[in-house]
Amino acid sequence: MIIQPEIKNWKEENKYFYESERQHIAVLNEIFGEIDLSEEEQSILAWIAGWDDRTVNSLSSAIRKVIAAETKRLETSHVREKQK
Repeated sequence: MIIQPEIKNWKEENKYFYESERQHIAVLNEIFGEIDLSEEEQSILAWIAGWDDRTVNSLSSAIRKVIAAETKRLETSHVREKQK
């Protein structure tokens, strides 16, 4: 699970960035929420969460496609093994 870092030097304009980052972390946690991530992985994903909506949504979509393709590959492989 990705944890949102605290803002160290709080400024009023940061509240909009912080809210956007929070929403992006929620999107990424739909994918990574149950995975035990290292501190480095969490840090990088929190950094990515600070990017724009389009980037975060495109990355999330691509990761979901990889997961779906791998799931399909494993299911196909499992069916082939049963047929032997």
